[in-house]
Amino acid sequence: MKTKIRKISIKIILFLLLFSSPFLLHAQNDSIRKSKIKTFFSSIDLGTDLKSRYIWRGINLGGHTPSIQPYIEYNFAKGWAIGVWGAYSLGEQPNQEVDTYISYTTSNERLNFTFTNYFFPDYSLRNNHYFDFSNDSGHVLELMGTYFPFKKIPLSFSVATNFYGADKQVDAERNPLDKQSFSTYIEANYTTSMATVGLDFFVAGVINNKGKYYGDDENAFINIGMTASKDIQITERFKLPVDTSLIFNPSQGNIYIVFGISL
Repeated sequence: MKTKIRKISIKIILFLLLFSSPFLLHAQNDSIRKSKIKTFFSSIDLGTDLKSRYIWRGINLGGHTPSIQPYIEYNFAKGWAIGVWGAYSLGEQPNQEVDTYISYTTSNERLNFTFTNYFFPDYSLRNNHYFDFSNDSGHVLELMGTYFPFKKIPLSFSVATNFYGADKQVDAERNPLDKQSFSTYIEANYTTSMATVGLDFFVAGVINNKGKYYGDDENAFINIGMTASKDIQITERFKLPVDTSLIFNPSQGNIYIVFGISL
């Protein structure tokens, strides 16, 4: 499998080089085209976050160890972005994650749609087969929409629904049924700042959670809290972004405080 993937990667790289070479050669004699090419390549972003715990939508997905969360994103057209995000526990925890996504933001930046393919590898079971997209594989496909109703008020509303994959309805004994659950996550978010600290407040719940994807309750509040963030000046030219989140899950009766560093 590694050899096959390596061959595919080499072909992709050669294709990109061949495709881009005419533009690069022409750009040497055209300053405007050169500027456009520079903008084209500068739209790639990458980095990583280090979190003391991996808490996602009020659910603990990282066990009891810190989590490193790398990402890479490419903005390939106005309003469009595609990326890969992952989460890996630094201890011996079975919960790992690799997500791919594509998103579109309207020109007025008030509406965003994101399609995400969540994948949870299990290195001892068949779910580690990434290219297995059968209905009982380790993939969960989600479509999310986010709306900013006001121009001058930083308030947003998001709705995300699982429409395919490993989110099946379960019976009383939690045995999976051959019916999609369509669990839906709904969140309201408000951002502001105080001095040099950014503040992000959120209230979220789940409905139609018949597959227990977000916990035991079918309809419940699962993610209430806030995140405070700021940049710490390390040197004259380098600032280190840090954040702390206080998260409460009323459905499970859990509370978390999570510290993060971004690079």
